[in-house]
Amino acid sequence: MKRSDVESGYLIDGCVTFLCGIAALDVDDDRISVPASDLGSHLGRLLDLDRADDDGLSDVSFSVGGETFRAAVLAARSPVFRAQLFVAMADARMDRITVDGVQPAAFRILLRFMYTDALSMGNGSEIDSSSLSTELLKDLLAAADMYHLDRLKLMCAQKLWDRVSVETVAATLGCADTHNCPELKKKCIDFVMVDKIFKKVALTEGYLQLMQSFPSVMHEIRARVR
Repeated sequence: MKRSDVESGYLIDGCVTFLCGIAALDVDDDRISVPASDLGSHLGRLLDLDRADDDGLSDVSFSVGGETFRAAVLAARSPVFRAQLFVAMADARMDRITVDGVQPAAFRILLRFMYTDALSMGNGSEIDSSSLSTELLKDLLAAADMYHLDRLKLMCAQKLWDRVSVETVAATLGCADTHNCPELKKKCIDFVMVDKIFKKVALTEGYLQLMQSFPSVMHEIRARVR
């Protein structure tokens, strides 16, 4: 349009108003809807079948604290499990692997995590932090470290950090140092180094045990105090 036409027909108080219409076209009308991945739920059901002692699913089982766990899909998730299973398969007479240093309750949660990638008790919903005791979380973190399951270890670390207090921080710090969790260790040391908190933590029984059993951690704390 010519400027003169705009000024004569559309200019009002020095302003021109433009009206724009937008049409949204649904270009996906002809696409087939694909549901979300259900791999986790399928593998979770496979784990339930394993625990039902279906001998056709697994040639090797794990003995943990007197309980037997059957598992068909583990080698891809953990290099430690892969090595153990290869040894078992190399020895045709070996049909059970004994796991030491892990509580059955922690192993059960760890096993389900390997099948579903979630902290779950098997009902399809993730475990609420309050439903796990601190000791069970520590056992689970230790098992995750043992089997090189870094994501699970960090999930446990976060839940332990959520419940850190003046009374528990020293024990949690010792656990983090023992089981190679620098993320949780750093947060605990930062917590301890707050001046008012340090004076309270230093009076706890947990701090005394930390001094006796974790000299390297105490060295890091003293270095920060200076």
